[in-house]
Amino acid sequence: MAIKQNAAVSADEPHKNVPMLEPSLVSVIIPCYNQAHFLHEAIGSALAQTYSNREIIVVNDGSTDNTAEVARRYPQVRYAYQENSGLSAARNAGWRSSHGEYLVFLDADDRLLPRALEIGVDCLRRHPQCVFASGHCRVFATNGTVFGAPAQRHVESEHFLELLRENYIWCPANVIYRRKIVELVGGFDIALSPAADYDLYLRIAKDFPVFSHTQLVADYRRHGSSMSRNFSAMRTATTAAHESQWEFVRASRSRSDAFAAGKKHWRQYYEYLQTVVQIQDVVRTNLPSNATVIVMSKGDKELLRLDGRRAWHFPQTVEDSFGQLFQQSAQGSADVHWIEAGMRYEFQLFGGPQYLKELAAISVVGVADATRETAGGLLTLGSVCLMANPNPVPAPNGFGRTTISWNTGDGSNGRLYVSHGGKYDRHRPADSSEAIKRLETMRARGAQYLLLPVTAFWWLDHYQKFREHLEARYPVIVRDENTCIIFDLREQSQ
Repeated sequence: MAIKQNAAVSADEPHKNVPMLEPSLVSVIIPCYNQAHFLHEAIGSALAQTYSNREIIVVNDGSTDNTAEVARRYPQVRYAYQENSGLSAARNAGWRSSHGEYLVFLDADDRLLPRALEIGVDCLRRHPQCVFASGHCRVFATNGTVFGAPAQRHVESEHFLELLRENYIWCPANVIYRRKIVELVGGFDIALSPAADYDLYLRIAKDFPVFSHTQLVADYRRHGSSMSRNFSAMRTATTAAHESQWEFVRASRSRSDAFAAGKKHWRQYYEYLQTVVQIQDVVRTNLPSNATVIVMSKGDKELLRLDGRRAWHFPQTVEDSFGQLFQQSAQGSADVHWIEAGMRYEFQLFGGPQYLKELAAISVVGVADATRETAGGLLTLGSVCLMANPNPVPAPNGFGRTTISWNTGDGSNGRLYVSHGGKYDRHRPADSSEAIKRLETMRARGAQYLLLPVTAFWWLDHYQKFREHLEARYPVIVRDENTCIIFDLREQSQ
């Protein structure tokens, strides 16, 4: 097979005039295991492509749901069944039964954007020396809400080294392959299913040139049951994929340095995710469900996911204390489709001169248990109304939907704000005195506990008088040197 060896390729090089050719066949492979409820969206996105010369193959990996029924609704789709063998085996079965010159692997819970195949084929034609091209994706929720495109790295050269440092390709559907390269390297490693896509990128990019662009080609679904949420399995597979490159990289200083950086990155990444889960368990065991908790979060909202407990960033800015302006009118209702499981959101209705008088307030909580009983919101001051229906909000797949209704009661204009954790202040306190002042201000507002994750233990060393203030006044109810420390702020020690 005539494929050139690795060379740097710039994504910003001027497009050359590429002659119009007969469109080559693209095979879209959709493996599916018990995700029939998402499958129709994946198939629909493949059928809606602006690039018409494509075949769609759904591989049912031994599903026990109605995957077969969904796939067979589409006469344009080729359907195959195999006994449950894992994601990699399903992908391999799909491409081996396909006929396309190009291959795209679309997970059943994700979607292709309409021009994905057109963009991918065009990239590979303009860069004939490259064996795959990767782009960017958007993130969307189970209910279809698109959150937009998060920050994603644009790699222009040294792709193998960059992949050693971290996986800059967010989801498998971001990539279009030349069939010949997948055949040459043998497809996906079935032993590394949770991270087999990352392993494939590494195995290809170490020997062959690849291309990266910034165009959006896929929608990546974020939900609680996705494989990427299984941190233990992902860590084992990702580490194995990364370690498999050691014999190749060890002889090169630049490669071994990139390898070492990647090893550190993956270790810290998965240790942090595991710590977040452990902190949630600690809070669930030790703090009441209606607790208000200050979290030294570094701005990470994952640390505020405390089973619906009120959680506040520390430190937080003093301005914009009401939160983000959600709506402004005398009355109305609005659909809210971004309530996350485990999170608590504060809605406050203000009116009066300069909108400084609080008319009503309500907390909206997302819960993972879809069967939990739900109720409406809060009525205050006669005809003043602020309601959420439902509340708590069922969010079994990560995100839930509720409707917020409000009425100022007298026809005057009102402002409705929403806040979640307050606005994190990235500027550290200048000294212990400032840190103490900020803590006590939040305590006066109702904070009951202070949680320091292991990533924030440095505060106790850096701000010595702050530490002395805490230890002298507030009892420690949890001290786990591997997870977190929690101070009880409700009553001062004698």
